[in-house]
Amino acid sequence: MDFTNQWHYLLAMAPEIVLIGFAIGLLLFGVSRDKSQDSMKNRDLGWIALLGVTVSAFGNGWLYASASSSSQGIVTVDTYSLLANWILLLSLAMVILISVPYVERQKLQAPEYFALLMFGTVGLMVMVASLDLMLIFIGLEIASISIYALVAIDQRSSRGAEAGLKYFLLGAFSTGIFLYGVALIYGATSSVNLVAIADTFVDGQSNELMLLVGTIMLAVGFCFKVSVVPFHMWTPDAYEGAPLPVTAYMSVAVKSGAFLTFYRVFSVYLEGAHHSWSEVLWGLSILTMVGANLIALTQNNIKRLLAYSGIAHSGYLLMTLVANNATSQSGLLFYLTAYVLSSLGLFAGIVFVSNQSETNVDVENYSGLGVNYPFIAFALTVFLLSLGGFPGTGGFIGKVLILQGSLESGHISLAVALVLSTLISYGYYLRIVWLMWMKDPLAQDADNPSSPTVVPMILQLLLVFTLVSVIYLGLLPGQWIEFVESIAIGK
Repeated sequence: MDFTNQWHYLLAMAPEIVLIGFAIGLLLFGVSRDKSQDSMKNRDLGWIALLGVTVSAFGNGWLYASASSSSQGIVTVDTYSLLANWILLLSLAMVILISVPYVERQKLQAPEYFALLMFGTVGLMVMVASLDLMLIFIGLEIASISIYALVAIDQRSSRGAEAGLKYFLLGAFSTGIFLYGVALIYGATSSVNLVAIADTFVDGQSNELMLLVGTIMLAVGFCFKVSVVPFHMWTPDAYEGAPLPVTAYMSVAVKSGAFLTFYRVFSVYLEGAHHSWSEVLWGLSILTMVGANLIALTQNNIKRLLAYSGIAHSGYLLMTLVANNATSQSGLLFYLTAYVLSSLGLFAGIVFVSNQSETNVDVENYSGLGVNYPFIAFALTVFLLSLGGFPGTGGFIGKVLILQGSLESGHISLAVALVLSTLISYGYYLRIVWLMWMKDPLAQDADNPSSPTVVPMILQLLLVFTLVSVIYLGLLPGQWIEFVESIAIGK
């Protein structure tokens, strides 16, 4: 696929076009819904959205026949972007499944809800496949606006409205910084095409100071999206105020899409300035790993705790950009896979404990879960251990690859920081495990109408799938490591 005509672009963007078509169809279908059958229609809309994800996945698989490292257009169809699409589509599918019982119980606007999830994923997929900074900006805005609306979609929640407003204001500010960075890079290189920008490092024809400032501003925009300290201030409030499935989506899909784009832009096309921006990211990585884990120790709300946990994981992933070698690239892809599976499985359990609502979101509400629901407690234990990097889980193998990549590049301080911050994280991960297995259930749970009683079949299937996958990646990681090592990023 050489992008010599417009049809090549339509073929390259087939997965995104499918999602857009289904999202528009959901909105049109929702307009004609019968108010007396809202519950049934909400479930139907969820399954229609899942069908759209499935069709999009088939389109993504079909593109493997045309995959190449060609950089002649403004988008690329390489194995890196296709794997990114798989991660994003998997995240979207699992969030939709988590959302079906939640949306039904909370009576949210199902057409808008599922359509916004799909539009947000389209924006993230466009970002990862882009070879043009302006197209990355467009994808970023499509994703951002969708997430702003999703955070505040529950009009009855004042906390959700506050979180959505905070996220929107800070997001608009970071977007302005990102766009100004694009302008400075254009001024320094006379291009917004990533391939042309990379060539200026070879030719030495760019304005070095302007390019450096633009690159740092570009990094600030990405750091905001992936919640790197000190650009993380929106994350705890947005996670706490958003509906639980939206929190799950922000935690996995937004972070994955933004990080995969971050890596492509900086580690491949801005590699010529690696000596300049890597020192900044080195400091941010250590600050994020240590600072977020320390703050997480003090959290009692499960959503805020996972917000700071997610921030810490951004610090781990940032190490792959600083190391910038083949092992770190494999570590990024492997770790994101394990992180997505562990986090979505964990959120599926949290949605169950909260009874598809915003109740029971304190850490203490997990007391005695192992007595009443041993399988749920066991699954959550494995997911927490995986996020903590415990041996035998996918998270452990991911951290080993990231450590190996850092050591190969001589960044011993980053490796030490990762180990120490991981030990700190056990303080809050094992606290939840201890509550589930070592404490009696809260006395009021027996009479609390918001306490869960039956595990929905959807959540059971999700827990089984993610549990098996996380253990498989931990015990038999060889095949997936070989696969991610074969991934190529075109330049």
